[in-house]
Amino acid sequence: MPTPTRDRSSIYASRLFSRRALDQRARLIARFATGERVVVHARTCDISHSGAGLTLTRELPAGTEVTLWLRLPGNGNLCLQAVIARRAGFHAGIRFVETSAEQRLLLAELCSA
Repeated sequence: MPTPTRDRSSIYASRLFSRRALDQRARLIARFATGERVVVHARTCDISHSGAGLTLTRELPAGTEVTLWLRLPGNGNLCLQAVIARRAGFHAGIRFVETSAEQRLLLAELCSA
């Protein structure tokens, strides 16, 4: 018996934080199990306290560990460890992992702007 597919509305309903639209250049450094590291350019679609939606220049499989680099207003940068939680072609949803108190504060400011 085939497993039922999960519709998008159930994904959005299960999120802890609402997302804010954000169209900005980003850079990912992907780390593969082989030890290879690859820079992938991206554009953010949205962001929340716990993750972001991105359009990538290269497909990355779910489960890939990445470092996300974002330029903040006022010449600052935000660097976050994340994992690819889901993907569809060149669109990926990432989940932030191990955020510091300072990173959580910067994310809160970015999400409320």
